[in-house]
Amino acid sequence: MNYNYHIIIIGAGSAGLVTASGGASMGAKVALIEEDKMGGDCLNTGCVPSKSFLRSAHLASEIKSARDYGISASMKDVNISAVMKRVSGVVDIIAPHDSVERFTSLGVDVIKGKGILVDNHTVRIHDRVITGKYIVIAAGSNPAVPDIPGLNKVPYYTNKNIFSIKKLPKKLIVLGAGPIGLELGQGFSHLGSDVEIIDMADQLFTKDDPEVAPLMESLLKEEGISFHLSAKIKEIKKTGSKISVLIGKEGRIEWISGTDLLVSLGRVPATEGIGLENAGVKTDDRGFIAVNKYLQTNVKNIYACGDAAGPYMFTHMAGYQAGVVLRNIIFSLKKSPVDYSMVPWTTYTKPEVSHVGYTEQMARESGKFKESVVVNLKEMDRAQTDGDTTGFLKLVLGKKNRIIGATLVGNKAGEMIHLASMAIRYKMKGTGFMSQIFPYPSEAEIFKFAGYALARKSFKPWMKSLVQKIFFR
Repeated sequence: MNYNYHIIIIGAGSAGLVTASGGASMGAKVALIEEDKMGGDCLNTGCVPSKSFLRSAHLASEIKSARDYGISASMKDVNISAVMKRVSGVVDIIAPHDSVERFTSLGVDVIKGKGILVDNHTVRIHDRVITGKYIVIAAGSNPAVPDIPGLNKVPYYTNKNIFSIKKLPKKLIVLGAGPIGLELGQGFSHLGSDVEIIDMADQLFTKDDPEVAPLMESLLKEEGISFHLSAKIKEIKKTGSKISVLIGKEGRIEWISGTDLLVSLGRVPATEGIGLENAGVKTDDRGFIAVNKYLQTNVKNIYACGDAAGPYMFTHMAGYQAGVVLRNIIFSLKKSPVDYSMVPWTTYTKPEVSHVGYTEQMARESGKFKESVVVNLKEMDRAQTDGDTTGFLKLVLGKKNRIIGATLVGNKAGEMIHLASMAIRYKMKGTGFMSQIFPYPSEAEIFKFAGYALARKSFKPWMKSLVQKIFFR
């Protein structure tokens, strides 16, 4: 059968863009369908604007502590409009890389509109119908907005509209203590807002090693952020200019009031209304497209990647999965499975919290744990010179003393976690960092210190006695 395209891609976010550019560069005829902005959530309402916003917020925090460094500086006020103007300016700088014009120049047919599956080879965009040998669903995700009584009657922000805010919140209530809630909550706190964060979990950073939560909760509380954990949201209402949230906690109920509300209760895959049922594509009970280890759906010519497929809703995961999908389409006789054993993620609070591979609990539960080591950031001379000593590195080791996981807390954690990723990938032993030469002074030396700590743990007293007898008689 003759098709209009080799590959049709629904969604021009991170996963769709990587699939499209890669497919076109390999000679495939590619159609890329997008109903909203090119670049998807990451460019327009996620990673890029949030990190641009956090740069301003963290700079405000540094100004407040300037006197500790012998500098007289003060922050009289915050021009939130100017902050957000810079945010949109950064988006505008990066946008051409993801634009219709660039992808057209790469040989991709970009079609604007909502793509709806007609069958497993056919997609309709408005009145236009196209066919493809393969279809890739990269539809992305949206903010989760639960059915909370009263929520639909009050104004609220999500990551989709928070970066167009016109007035700095006097008091911001944040629903959800996940990465988005913590990052933006701390950011607005640094800019001068009072912030209260509500979450049903009993601690922060539930997916990280247990050393993270108490450290970060204590630090954020010291900065003035209030937390209501183990709390169930029962009702939301607006009275005048005040928004109030009723929470239940430990058998008690309490109203939490503020001027503004941010809903950051996770994300849901954007898989409704794209005709999956017409093609026979199955989803799981949460709406994620069901895929096998090759990111192939139950319909063999249809693949899915990015947030719509899960399980990790990260931009870097979307790009990785897109590469796997592309390889499996082009080299279909020898498919490549996904490998989630070394997925890094970072929460961009100050300090940052990064993780890759197994936590100690995961390693113990899987029977792969052998030992772990923790080194505090304050032991690094560079941390002392910078005056940023809050944080630590934890390495988790498995059989043959190989590194199978790492947690890193520090202002540069997101930049340094890749050392652990590479160590896991190449089955490096924990003591292997001792032989690496790190620039001095640098926070990255913490990996070398971890190697030393592991070496000291393995160097038993009888070994010391033996060395003394042989070499130092």
